[in-house]
Amino acid sequence: MPVRHILLLWTIALLACSGGVTAQELTLTDVQRVFPTARSITPLNGKAPAYLVRDERGQLGYAFNTRDVAPISAYSGKPIDSVVALGEDGLIKGVDILHHEEPILVIGISDADLKQFIDQFEGKKSTDKIRVGAQGRPGYVGIDGITGATITTMVLTSSVNKSVQQVASAYGIPRGTSPAMPGMAASDDGGPVADEPAWKQLWRDRSLELAVISLALVLLTAILFFQDWLVEHTVLFHRLRVVYLLFTVFFIGFYCSAQLSVINLLAFFHSLTSGFSWDTLLIEPAVFLLWAFVAVSILLWGRGVYCGWLCPFGAAQDLISKLANRLGFEGYRLPQMVHERLWAIKYLILIALVGLSLDSMVNAAKLAEVEPFKTTFILRFMREPIFVVYAVALLAISAINSKFYCKYICPLGAGLSFITRFRIFDWLRRRRECGKPCQACAHQCQIAAIKPTGEIIDNECHYCLECQVTYWDDRQCPPLVDKRKKRETREKRARGVIASDA
Repeated sequence: MPVRHILLLWTIALLACSGGVTAQELTLTDVQRVFPTARSITPLNGKAPAYLVRDERGQLGYAFNTRDVAPISAYSGKPIDSVVALGEDGLIKGVDILHHEEPILVIGISDADLKQFIDQFEGKKSTDKIRVGAQGRPGYVGIDGITGATITTMVLTSSVNKSVQQVASAYGIPRGTSPAMPGMAASDDGGPVADEPAWKQLWRDRSLELAVISLALVLLTAILFFQDWLVEHTVLFHRLRVVYLLFTVFFIGFYCSAQLSVINLLAFFHSLTSGFSWDTLLIEPAVFLLWAFVAVSILLWGRGVYCGWLCPFGAAQDLISKLANRLGFEGYRLPQMVHERLWAIKYLILIALVGLSLDSMVNAAKLAEVEPFKTTFILRFMREPIFVVYAVALLAISAINSKFYCKYICPLGAGLSFITRFRIFDWLRRRRECGKPCQACAHQCQIAAIKPTGEIIDNECHYCLECQVTYWDDRQCPPLVDKRKKRETREKRARGVIASDA
């Protein structure tokens, strides 16, 4: 059975088997993580699911989990299950995470960093509108996030905040001195502030980088639409492409940390069956913008547009390969039979990831470390040596085998190539001589995505347009070279006749 058919069956299984999160009752042990002196808990049947907590002296307050009161899908596509303690005085006494499937918290973020983050909730009032990075904003109480875990920390904060307000409202817990109503925050002058989704402020704060990325996407669209004209101007095209790749690496990759991941795809499918929310997708503006462009471009031209132009790690490999060629390093191409067999690796990794995610996104996240993206662009090589060595090795090997990781390992590329089968346009031009006998483009293709018979393998093509440069170049394309030489010969003969007549 072809790999793409197996992948389709796994995808269907994912959608069929992934269900919503099943609620589980809190235990006394769970509650003692936030109320250490608790001796008994009593479930309440009010407007919000919660437990009345007592110790030997009497009532301590209320305990509840965010999954039951205010579940919000996080980066993994599933809510974070946290237990929250709310005192009789309306103050948060503690927050602790019971269960999560967030990739960045599995590998990449230390327990100390996570504890430091959740400890910030302690002492906050039920009337506070708590937001990550909102320090100084009127009507909000700001806390520090965790670098590289933007979505996770913002979703957790929003879930804690909403659940605290709901429980406080349901059970008449003192809400401080504010006239604010449930679901509202108090401003500096005591007036209420409307509850605004967290993503809206992020989009405002990052309006400049979003504007830059939007302009870059408009430019890329223009390149794609006018590719026939552009590739005829070889010098202009190559300079433009190098500049664009540099932009992708340093602005999209390092500055915006907007490297897309296969975890995004898995989380999206899971969210379809466990509480899909646009708010969660919109929390990372640059990532959302890129995925929106990928969704359109993949239907028009295929996955190669992202892989060849917008993937920071792919762009870094491409630039390293170009630099190596400039320095005189001769690339090594694997034999065609070996090359075609190695293609299957990334599809097998994708199938394994889909299968693991059916059981747990935590397990899938561990295998997803096959992607060096987190190490390179989110944590910027500041992690355990084994991950750094792996990422650097993949970059280094590009000097002798261009985009080795992209060709043989990348599960994201495998997932996108599956969708490429539904593309609309086919603008990559070929001649009848391609492959029969001409192999100029096939030898030039850095992905080796051109068959010996001349056809472009659309699922593997990265749309770098180098074959199109050759297609229009009468000094590289053998059929055009022959035509040019015949034309020049005729012109010389014509000039010779004219000269003899004179």
